[in-house]
Amino acid sequence: MSEQVTQLTCEGIKKLATDLIEVYESRKTAPEVDPQQSEGENRFYDQRIQDLERLLYAAQPLQEGSRKGVITIGSKVTLFDSYLEEAETYMLVHPVEASPTMRYLSVDSLLGKELLLRKKGEQVSVSLYGDTIKYNILDVN
Repeated sequence: MSEQVTQLTCEGIKKLATDLIEVYESRKTAPEVDPQQSEGENRFYDQRIQDLERLLYAAQPLQEGSRKGVITIGSKVTLFDSYLEEAETYMLVHPVEASPTMRYLSVDSLLGKELLLRKKGEQVSVSLYGDTIKYNILDVN
């Protein structure tokens, strides 16, 4: 069975490994209660462990930076939001790593999809709830 490679940041791979350890520990220390509830919890733990192991098995550290100025997964992109009139820098990442607080933008998000394969100087638009937000790509690393 061939697994598709999942490109993740090094921090993302470490977080998945930590999550897997925590699920294993939680499963070992889960209190014995109602047998039906215990069976449901075991199925949950088994599925979560399977999902995390699958992601880790297919994980490959991504190469940060763009390829000849083209935005791809791992690129750091500085955008100017014309509505808010401010610039922000984001890193495009796999959906399991998306984090607004870390400025990690999923390649599957509306904005992430629009940014893929674009270059510095281009403009992208995202329509949300009937409004269109325009972003200018200021820098790509």
